[in-house]
Amino acid sequence: MFNKIRKLTIITLGALLAGSMLAAHVYAANLSVRVEQPKSPTNQTSFDINFVVLDILGRTVTVKCFKQGPSDGSYVQFGSDQSFANGGNSGSCNTGSGVFSPEGNYSFRIDASAGGDGASDTTSVTYDNSGPGDVRDYNKNHSGSCQYTIHFRTADDSGKTVKVELYRSDSVPFNADSGSRTQSIAAGSNETHDVTDTPPDCGKSYYYALRAFDSAGNGSALIGDNVTNNTVITPTPGQQQSAIPVSSTNGNVLGASSGTLGAAGTTGESGQVKGLSTPSAEVVNVKTPSKNNTARNLVIGGGILLFGALIYVFWSRRKNQTPA
Repeated sequence: MFNKIRKLTIITLGALLAGSMLAAHVYAANLSVRVEQPKSPTNQTSFDINFVVLDILGRTVTVKCFKQGPSDGSYVQFGSDQSFANGGNSGSCNTGSGVFSPEGNYSFRIDASAGGDGASDTTSVTYDNSGPGDVRDYNKNHSGSCQYTIHFRTADDSGKTVKVELYRSDSVPFNADSGSRTQSIAAGSNETHDVTDTPPDCGKSYYYALRAFDSAGNGSALIGDNVTNNTVITPTPGQQQSAIPVSSTNGNVLGASSGTLGAAGTTGESGQVKGLSTPSAEVVNVKTPSKNNTARNLVIGGGILLFGALIYVFWSRRKNQTPA
């Protein structure tokens, strides 16, 4: 009988130890933080890095935002401390001005603290605002009564070019935006393309312009037809990445005088306005077990172990009572 009691005691102590280990594991994760991945690469200097912070004990949570760029020796806090009552909420760290300089890879860390607990999560973004090389070897051929063939070659810019957009108008000057864009051509560096375009009115003459883009949304200079008058592509305010405006003060001039097709227009760096892309905003769902579920699991687990111990005692008694 003493051996049976000892075995039952060992089983019970084992159940309690397992329960305490489970509780310790759960309560070590009372506080959690998750950070979404912004668009990368990007040419933007101001955007939100969104996060979700949760404390299952319902405490006030303090959040700090840190960044480490190419010129930073370690993580540097940016922005003010943020406080979230009643166990946390969703929030964001805005990069604002002064965070991105120079170009390169930036790591962002979000630290959360509540009571004596702490948690952190990181993400990274590549900042690129240099843009691809200009399209070259432009040529337009009116190959049919209502068809144009546009020939061009992308710059040898070590992989920066990822696409070229084609714009069309029946008058000059015109806006190089979503309203005049006719095609978006997937194109890499140093590639030759011939694109066919069929305008809506065969009785009109049409003018074309091309612009290369990189994966961060930066645009090159606009290249297109020579015409008898200066052709300046004027800006359209508020356009997004797919419709990048050009400065009207130092704009892209597509030919200063009449001449043969294929002579490309030129621009200065001050005439290029970079893209206005918007970072993604994926919703991050954080699932953390509640304290009620934890307690219920401990009770169920202990009950199962205790039930197994009683079956073992009953089986031992029956075995001892069976005649030899």
